[in-house]
Amino acid sequence: MSRITAGERKLLICQYYERFHQTQYLEWDPLLIVHQFKGSPAQEYVALISALLALGGVKQIIVSVRSWVSRLDLQNQNLLDFTEAELLSRASGFRHRFYVDRDLVLITLLYQRSVREYGGLAQHFLIHHQASNETVEEALAGVINDYRSWAKMSDFKAGAHFAHLLNSPVQGSTCKRWLMYLKWMIRKDDGIDLGLWSEFSDLRPDQLLIPLDTHLFKISKKLGLTHRKTANWKTSIEVTRNLKKIDPLDPTRFDFSLCRFGMFDYRKMLADR
Repeated sequence: MSRITAGERKLLICQYYERFHQTQYLEWDPLLIVHQFKGSPAQEYVALISALLALGGVKQIIVSVRSWVSRLDLQNQNLLDFTEAELLSRASGFRHRFYVDRDLVLITLLYQRSVREYGGLAQHFLIHHQASNETVEEALAGVINDYRSWAKMSDFKAGAHFAHLLNSPVQGSTCKRWLMYLKWMIRKDDGIDLGLWSEFSDLRPDQLLIPLDTHLFKISKKLGLTHRKTANWKTSIEVTRNLKKIDPLDPTRFDFSLCRFGMFDYRKMLADR
């Protein structure tokens, strides 16, 4: 794609949004399972698991998430009632890519502690957040730091790759899966995102950052949303700032449609320009 003007970029991104920000495309997204828990107290947790398992092919992600929530029978069981031993029993043999059963058990134990100590994960984020903050960086770094500390103190032996579930912006990681989770929680319920934390007005859509993976990074470069050479936390900030030129109050609303564009029309539409 040749260099495009700001006006052309806005037109393209808005066209992609109108075409792809549709519930029919949830079939190719980890949110598919999460929406099946609408109205359930477990939806916040199911969303967290879906986001953290969101690596690899979408079909396998959905299979793995469905397997995990089925093991816990979350439509009928209260997540907070599970002991460590019960979680280990139900999780036995689970694997997704390089994550193993004990990784998800530990994440679940950490989530349980957030709920017990703060009332929920949203309230835990708010402990580390100021309404005046430009982004969610401070809040995310705070929660990740807490989870790392709690995990270390627990002496629970997770798998060799557990640390990848707790990447932090402090180390410059894109934190794609955590940013995706926050987008699901904080953006309004528009049939795609969930809006489960919309009652917490100090957590706003304009503070969200784009969840950047390799594919969206390539698309962002083609669209002139970033000129950085690698995908990292600073790149997410740059892409989001440029999306704010289109929608300053809700820049990450374009994430879902840009990802669907990447899945379905990316090569064709770029070749046509």
